[in-house]
Amino acid sequence: MVKLDFANAFNSLHRRDMLLALRDSLPELYPYGYSAYAYPSLLFYGPYKLWSNEGPQQGDPIGPLLFCNTVQPLLESLQSELPLGYLDDFTLGGEQSVVAKDVERVAEMGQALGLTLNVSKCEMITEPGTVVRDPVLQSFKRVPVSEAVLLGAPLTEGPALDLAWSERCSDQSRALERLKLIASQDALILLKASFSAPRVQHLLRCSPSAGHAALGSFDELLRTALSYLTNCDLSDSEWIQASLPVRDGGLGVRRVSMLALPAFLASAASTLSLQDEILFECHCQPDDPLVDSYMTSWSSSYGAPPTGPTSHKQAAWDRPGIVAIKDELQSVLTDPRQKATFLAATAPHSGDWLNALPIASCGLRLDDEAVRVAVALRLGLGVCVPHSCSCGENVDAWGQHAFVCKHASGRTQRHHALNDVIARSFASAGIPVAKEPTGIYRDSVKRPDGVTLVPWQSGRALTWDVTVATTLADSYVPASSVTAAAAAEAAASRKEVKYSDLPASFSFQPIAVETLGPINESAVDFLRELGRRISSKFQEERQSAYLFQRLSVTVQRFNAVILHDSFPPSSDLWPPME
Repeated sequence: MVKLDFANAFNSLHRRDMLLALRDSLPELYPYGYSAYAYPSLLFYGPYKLWSNEGPQQGDPIGPLLFCNTVQPLLESLQSELPLGYLDDFTLGGEQSVVAKDVERVAEMGQALGLTLNVSKCEMITEPGTVVRDPVLQSFKRVPVSEAVLLGAPLTEGPALDLAWSERCSDQSRALERLKLIASQDALILLKASFSAPRVQHLLRCSPSAGHAALGSFDELLRTALSYLTNCDLSDSEWIQASLPVRDGGLGVRRVSMLALPAFLASAASTLSLQDEILFECHCQPDDPLVDSYMTSWSSSYGAPPTGPTSHKQAAWDRPGIVAIKDELQSVLTDPRQKATFLAATAPHSGDWLNALPIASCGLRLDDEAVRVAVALRLGLGVCVPHSCSCGENVDAWGQHAFVCKHASGRTQRHHALNDVIARSFASAGIPVAKEPTGIYRDSVKRPDGVTLVPWQSGRALTWDVTVATTLADSYVPASSVTAAAAAEAAASRKEVKYSDLPASFSFQPIAVETLGPINESAVDFLRELGRRISSKFQEERQSAYLFQRLSVTVQRFNAVILHDSFPPSSDLWPPME
């Protein structure tokens, strides 16, 4: 097998051949191609001016298509059993004499198109001891099968895979050091979405990495970075929970050791038909002992593997492992407080703050201390050193009293902030509202937090009332340790009883949010409907998700504020400066 590399391919392809190929194969795109490439364009670089005469322009959205469409006839004309092309990377496999002739053809026809083989980067992959007679192939770099790499992914276990993972760990270590230079919320989002499993997803899916020793090293780098960025000390069980997806109670920083097997099996299953087609042409046996051993390993842990179209999705292979870890974590939790914390973390929308982009103008920015407190509460970590609250009560390491203290000024601020998010959302949907309206009751001082000034549903205006319940309050823990969002449901029920005597022309919606994130079920349905109405106005289908994120971020921000309300004032610690 040979890997061919063209020198400066995209900037060398003749535009005349590119336009002719576009006219013949994709005539509907020819007017666009002609307007863009029929004449040279002028490029400016500092004081210099350069004429662009060859190849597709960098940044052209169909640039790769223009290149591939031009070289496709060349690729189809080759006689090797395995002719593969990905942009300007050609790979040919088969009998030595046939491959040698194809290499000569690629060099000859490529030259006519403006493409020149970069012999110094071309590789020949063979078994040890293979005699190579063709002088062109002899000039290629010889690579043993155990070190073969295709499109950045080692094909087998061995030195190439070891080197690939070593490089990934080195790159990861350097990237994580730089993440320390930015705000915690930004760093956590980048770690979750880019610098953890997504950074090595291509390697996990294409190379047999399950069980590789470097996976543990990569995971340890993630754990160290997460501890530093969130200022939290994670035990083994807390790190395992943190590595779960957000919807399953984690922080979404996935462990690669957990993903290696599902990723590879999903990739193998989704490409099975293509593998069969390639191997059929090559008259090869389709059995793959490596995939069979991986499948046996997965089945011994989780039972029957996914079948049909479901087997093409990595989530289908990953989900049983996630469920097993969640069950294992729950089985070792004995303290009701720990159980309530874990159930709250797995409740819908409790982790929406982790998916919010840190945009200050949208109220989605959390400072470093708020991120620390939010992560600690989600994972059940201590949030402070035990101390005396400003009201005189004792505050334990989990800040238990701080979140129920009636003297905390942040409680009132939190209520107003949450109510303001709801009122602004109504305004975004084009529904006028009044906050804390008077006159709904003629003979009562009860006032809900807001009312719509036009009918909401069935010809009735909507009134709502916001309340926040402390998940781990002594009165809620027995129920919260059994059912997620139990505290929110109890608080919502009390609000419904309070406003049960509303006039018939109004409907009432309680919005109960817990300090750990869960929301009562009827409020979730209401917020989804409110988000849907905003979406229909702005033609943006993600408005419901944005609304839940704003509420979640607001709750987490004020958790930190209320915790700090319990600390002694600075004036009690330091004398005034003269």
